[in-house]
Amino acid sequence: MQDIKTLLGKRIKELRKSQDISQQKLSEAMDIEQRSLSKIECGYNFPSKCLLQLAKALNVALPDLFDFEHLALTEDNMKKYITENLEYLPSHDITTIYRLIKSMR
Repeated sequence: MQDIKTLLGKRIKELRKSQDISQQKLSEAMDIEQRSLSKIECGYNFPSKCLLQLAKALNVALPDLFDFEHLALTEDNMKKYITENLEYLPSHDITTIYRLIKSMR
């Protein structure tokens, strides 16, 4: 599993790009060097001293910075989730999933 620095960096980059903000512009809004922001986005550094500035500059609530469950998905995690949740599905949904998988092979 990826560590929190890597996931947070990916999430920050995702939010920045979704708002069409350059690294330069975001780093200026945060009052940090662009190189520092780059290291945060790459997962090398953790932005502990500028988390609030970062959330404000991206116009998101602080907890939204840590909403990266979708970034942590691996094939094993997806298989495990599917397997664990099959028993809760109605039989017609299981049939649909079966047909979908069968059509893909």
